Amino acid sequence: MTNKNNDLLELIKGLNINKSNIINYTDTKDPVVNNQEILGEDDGYVEVRDHQIFVINPSNNGKQPVLIPNSKLQIYVNGSLLKKEQVVFDDDDIRWNVKPTNDYGISISKDNLQVSLQVYPDLFIGYRLKDQKRARRIMIDIEPVEKYFDVEEIISQIAENIVKKGIRVEINTSAIMQEILDPKFKEILVAEGLPVIPSKDGYIQQYFSSVISEVLEEVSGMVDFKNRVKIPTVEAGEVIAQIFSPREGKAGHNVYGDSLEPKTPKEVIVRPKPRVKISDDGKVIALLSGRPSVTGSSVKQFDILDTYEINGDVDMKTGNIFFNGDVIVRGNIKDGMRIDCSGSLFVFGNVYHSTLTASQNVYVTGNIIGSKVNGGQFGMYYSSVYKIAQDLSVSLKRLQYAYSQLKVALSVKNTEYKIGYIVATLVETKFKEITKNVNDFYQIINKMLENKFQFPIHLQIVMNSLKKLKDYQAIHSIDSEQSLQSIQFSINELIQKMEADIQEESDISFYSSNLSQIKTNGRIIVKKEGIINSTLFAGTEINFEKRDSVIRGGKVEAVKTINAGIVGSAKGKSPILYAGETINITEINQAQITMRNEIIFIDEKITNLELKYNEKTERIESNKRLPSY
Repeated sequence: MTNKNNDLLELIKGLNINKSNIINYTDTKDPVVNNQEILGEDDGYVEVRDHQIFVINPSNNGKQPVLIPNSKLQIYVNGSLLKKEQVVFDDDDIRWNVKPTNDYGISISKDNLQVSLQVYPDLFIGYRLKDQKRARRIMIDIEPVEKYFDVEEIISQIAENIVKKGIRVEINTSAIMQEILDPKFKEILVAEGLPVIPSKDGYIQQYFSSVISEVLEEVSGMVDFKNRVKIPTVEAGEVIAQIFSPREGKAGHNVYGDSLEPKTPKEVIVRPKPRVKISDDGKVIALLSGRPSVTGSSVKQFDILDTYEINGDVDMKTGNIFFNGDVIVRGNIKDGMRIDCSGSLFVFGNVYHSTLTASQNVYVTGNIIGSKVNGGQFGMYYSSVYKIAQDLSVSLKRLQYAYSQLKVALSVKNTEYKIGYIVATLVETKFKEITKNVNDFYQIINKMLENKFQFPIHLQIVMNSLKKLKDYQAIHSIDSEQSLQSIQFSINELIQKMEADIQEESDISFYSSNLSQIKTNGRIIVKKEGIINSTLFAGTEINFEKRDSVIRGGKVEAVKTINAGIVGSAKGKSPILYAGETINITEINQAQITMRNEIIFIDEKITNLELKYNEKTERIESNKRLPSY
């Protein structure tokens, strides 16, 4: 065997690899240094005694001592950082220090209202050199000792560092002292700003229910199914709501001394209709008995609605119904009929091939077949009036701007014309749509008159104002800018009042539907059998109350949530469901599910399916395995 192999065998024999050493082995960045190597008689050495380093040079031909780096320490030999093993001499200047650690941490909250201090154990721990026997190759090490320091000096240092961060509020030095004397090593509050007291917007507390309830009562020993639907009503003089004024908040400041102002509170704008009075202390009082109503979004309108009641069917004998208030039908709505109302619509029967539109809620205690039902929308005539009013408002604004420019140009040329002539010329050359819109408006008014429509006061004002824009001869009679402004104002008032007549979230409820289109800006509630080949749209949610209520064919769309019973069938046409947030289904057989831009096709039976759209991942989450997704 060669000498090289002999050397290898000797090294292997010298390895200490018993079982206990293997178990206790831990990796370290520093090499294991054997300070027990045999020191030659003439070799130099390094010794740490009484926590001081002593270097002894070799004699004769002995080996020079070597200092090995320690990752825990910064060791300097003659001013140079020790990075690798280095020979040292007795006249070398050897210095050391522990690598810097944090004695404490200062943090500022995200809202800049609090300053916290956390003291670390290193604040109380000092280090000294660990005594080691003399060795030619040595890695000096340290051991912890209690650190003595001036408490007041440390507190002053911490406070100074807090101020350096730009903190301009009082620092709680007592809390700092308490933590140093009795450390918990957790974050403590040492300075804080003055938080804003938020403003509170004005709001309305409503004392009446907007929900139509079904109550079974016993009459002469018999359950009264016929009159189970209860429509909320109030008596004259009853307080139906309380308006609360906005409350101003209080300013504050952050830890940097910057002022923090509360948001300006919003006042709730309420406009009572003639049947309602608002007292000085904000009470909303009914002046007549009837069904209370609150509508509008930015402007709230309270009213006690008139009720038009038909004790029977709506058919060719009754004619179409256009009413400014609630409509109650105690019968069926027959083929080809139309009902438009500015309140809620109550139908105690079925709806056949008709069109129903209510500005508020629609309640059908029966089935809807081949019909269109709209809740939270204008009726046919009001929709046309609203669109024309919007178009006229824009055109009149542009007309007034054009007139002001033309007036300046004529003034420069020192030329004068009557205002009526200027406006008529502008309408004839640049704004022909104005006279067309005005004439379309009066055509709708005439149709409304034929149907004995009741005109609210704000519509009557616009009817009178627009006479000045009906034709060019009438336009010539305009004698001031104020006349144009007055027309513009009356149209804007009409738009605002019409918008206020729409309930913010209107409900539609019914038993079942077939081949129908049902839309609302609020909820749709399907109370019994379900829907077949129908289109449903809800501004908030669609709820099928019975677990066995069906969706077969058609399209069901809700901005937020769908709670469904049995969706699709094995053989029929696949329905389409869309929801922006969640879909819960008792049983699904087949359907196309869409949530935002994600689409799933399901063609197998799944029970108790829960779907939720995840905004972060932009994916649909499910409690069940989904096919091909």
